[in-house]
Amino acid sequence: MSARYTQRQDGEGFDVPSGEVHRIACCDCGLVHDFVFVSQDGKRIGVAAKRNNRATAARRRAKAMAKGAGWARRR
Repeated sequence: MSARYTQRQDGEGFDVPSGEVHRIACCDCGLVHDFVFVSQDGKRIGVAAKRNNRATAARRRAKAMAKGAGWARRR
C-alpha cells in the first residue's frame, strides 16, 4: 500500500477532521507519525501521536528508490 503525502510549507496551516487519524511524514528524514487531533466545543485541542515504524520504512524505501532512479536517469 502506498500512502500519498501532501507537501506543506513551513508555517502553513491545514484542517484535520476531529478524531480521525492524520499521517504526517517528515520530508527530510521520512519519519512517519500517526496523529489524532480532538477538539470539543472550541476548547483546547487534544493531540495524540504515535510513531508508525512500518510507514516510516516504506516512505524511506520509496525516497531511496526515487533518489536512485533519478541518479540512473542522469547517467
